[in-house]
Amino acid sequence: MVDDVQVNFRGRSLIVSRVSGRSTRLALSCLAAFVGFVVIAGPPPAQADDTVWICKPGQADDLCAGTIAGKSWKAGQAQPTDALTYTRSENPPIDCFYLYPTQSEQSTPNSDLAKDPPIKRVVVQQARMFSSICKVYAPMYRQVTYSGDQSHDSADVEVAYASAKDAFEDYLQNYNHGRGFIMLGHSQGSAHTARLIDELVDTDANLRKRFVGAIAPGANIYVPKNENVGGMYQNVPACSKVGQFGCLIAYSTYRGQPDENSMFSRLDAGYWIYPESRPDPAKYEAVCTDPARLDGGNGNLLPLVNMDYLTGVPPQETATPWVSLPDYYKVSCERSGTAHWLNIDRVDGTDTRPDLGSLVASGNNYHVPEVNLAEGNLLTIAQNQSDGYVAEQNRILKLQTKLKTLNRNLSKAKRRQVAGQRTVQRLTKKLRKSRFGIQRRTLRRKIAVNRRKVKADSRRVQTIRRQITQVKQQIG
Repeated sequence: MVDDVQVNFRGRSLIVSRVSGRSTRLALSCLAAFVGFVVIAGPPPAQADDTVWICKPGQADDLCAGTIAGKSWKAGQAQPTDALTYTRSENPPIDCFYLYPTQSEQSTPNSDLAKDPPIKRVVVQQARMFSSICKVYAPMYRQVTYSGDQSHDSADVEVAYASAKDAFEDYLQNYNHGRGFIMLGHSQGSAHTARLIDELVDTDANLRKRFVGAIAPGANIYVPKNENVGGMYQNVPACSKVGQFGCLIAYSTYRGQPDENSMFSRLDAGYWIYPESRPDPAKYEAVCTDPARLDGGNGNLLPLVNMDYLTGVPPQETATPWVSLPDYYKVSCERSGTAHWLNIDRVDGTDTRPDLGSLVASGNNYHVPEVNLAEGNLLTIAQNQSDGYVAEQNRILKLQTKLKTLNRNLSKAKRRQVAGQRTVQRLTKKLRKSRFGIQRRTLRRKIAVNRRKVKADSRRVQTIRRQITQVKQQIG
């Protein structure tokens, strides 16, 4: 059952659909596209330009290059007033690779690579604001459509994953150029992101050095109960502290306890399109990382929504379409039975601002709006991860410079040591041949002096070698 709710904003009357009850189509397709308030991832290696990009820096129709300006709608205000402060750097230090959730309404099981309006809408809503942190690369991929089968690891799922993997490999080979990167996704996009991490990142120490983090809500990524690493990944942990990078942000949002057959937050039921069997829910649980704590905040969410893309793709975007809604929702990770979820509630039940998330939630399941409801928090987390990664790269660069200097000093010390040893050998031979007392005494003094120099150079060689070992350990 779908009810229409009318919301007035900027003098416009918007009709937003609210989904009530459970829908088989939503269940099998990882929930429907964001109807009104879209909220917040095998084949041979791809060659440059094989991938169709909906976001790519420098591309003429880069959808993530549009405006990120907007206003904050604070409690007690009738309308948004204060300007948002998000800005773009001309050359951000890292990249982001984004895979969008199930959006395609095409009639085939897998979509083609057409940039259909529903996909444009969700890409703007979920990915564009990350261009304030990174260069955003968002490929079109042959995702499973609403007509396809996501009830298990189907042939449709494998086609979609192969397409996403091909695009990711294209990005790594032709566009990354050794830069750090964050992987972004939601729902189906998160599931493919999770598998890419499993197959390509977690197993590759060199690639992990460039892995700044991942944000992949709504995909039932799992860890051992009460642990941050293990389960799906052996080397990539769930984020557990502010500023941590090289880790994963994942969660599934509900208002109150999920039911026993909930699509998300449980491993014994619900969404599972991975090739491996479901893990034992007695030993493992779905990851829940709290974005409202990991950003250093107080547990409140910071939603961000592009109002121009609220119900579709506008003919032309306004100058300041983004709206934030601070301190309206609060969240915390909760456990009950086999469920592990991000519990959402209102900060103040008397707040007169619109409860936008509830308009598109499916009962108490906030899967559809869970990215944009936390997007401000996720941006802060991504910025902190970027800053930490850049600081670490600078630290490593300084250590590598120091290592080069130590290696040069080591070579010089070894050359002096060898030269001193040869001098001692030459003087010793000359001493054996000498017949005159004065000459012999002089040679003995020279030999003693040079032996002391050789010992000093030997000690210096050992000292430099220890320093080199220490620096290598610091580099890691």
